[in-house]
Amino acid sequence: MNWVKEALLDILSLIVILVFAFTALDTLYVVIWVYTGFLLISKILVFFVDFLQFKAKKTSVPDWFYHSIYALAIGVLFYSKSYYLTGAWVLVWILSAIQNPNKRKKSVSKS
Repeated sequence: MNWVKEALLDILSLIVILVFAFTALDTLYVVIWVYTGFLLISKILVFFVDFLQFKAKKTSVPDWFYHSIYALAIGVLFYSKSYYLTGAWVLVWILSAIQNPNKRKKSVSKS
């Protein structure tokens, strides 16, 4: 369960999304957009920056956990009718799914 500490930011982001969905606070909307922007940029940069690829491979958080977070975030954002944010999180999920097989292939080839 040591990986829960590594996933704390993702858990907090899901909590912020849940609070936003039920309160529709403008401040949280901006916070979610900023976080989503950083997340999208980091997911894109992982394909081009070796240091980020190394950091992505080093995590002990199971893939299913990230997929669960992304699925819940997408569902909640869709429910709150934030369709652009929903689309951005779908893109994050797709980029993560593309990255994960690369991570597995590289770790298998080194063994």
